[in-house]
Amino acid sequence: MLKARASVFQDRLKWDVCVKDGREEDDYDRKYNPLYIVSERPDGSHATSMRVLPTTGPTMLRDIFHQFFPDCPDIYGANIWETTRYCATFKKGDPITYTGELFGELCRVCLASGIDHLTGIFFKPMHRIFCRAGWEPVPVMSAEHDGKTITLATFEVSQAQMANILNKFSLSP
Repeated sequence: MLKARASVFQDRLKWDVCVKDGREEDDYDRKYNPLYIVSERPDGSHATSMRVLPTTGPTMLRDIFHQFFPDCPDIYGANIWETTRYCATFKKGDPITYTGELFGELCRVCLASGIDHLTGIFFKPMHRIFCRAGWEPVPVMSAEHDGKTITLATFEVSQAQMANILNKFSLSP
């Protein structure tokens, strides 16, 4: 997963990220014990992944992205997690269900942990991915970053939402 993140974030997207030994990691990975949700291909290779952190501790929104959203309320609570580092390494011929598996598992883990909302910051292409997956984000505000629009949004997590995602990808519960 960390090698996939290096490939996607540094090599493809040209983000200014820290890569060491071919792995992209930051302080949130090293210091704050995040939860990772990963969807793998049958051969065990990475397909999609996402990092999740409780909003009651350090978050990228609070620590880094607040500069782009100066009037943003502090979004935190024991029932809210922050999602970051969505990474997809699709190959030609891959089924689109990997995103559904990732989002479905994220919902399962959230519901089992008492989480009913997620927050995240994303560029415009991610909005289309969320909508195609049946998980419509609720925008809080948008800003410009490197000439591109970034959106801060929240996502409802519920049994109905999980069922909607699984249904979109014809996945069983």
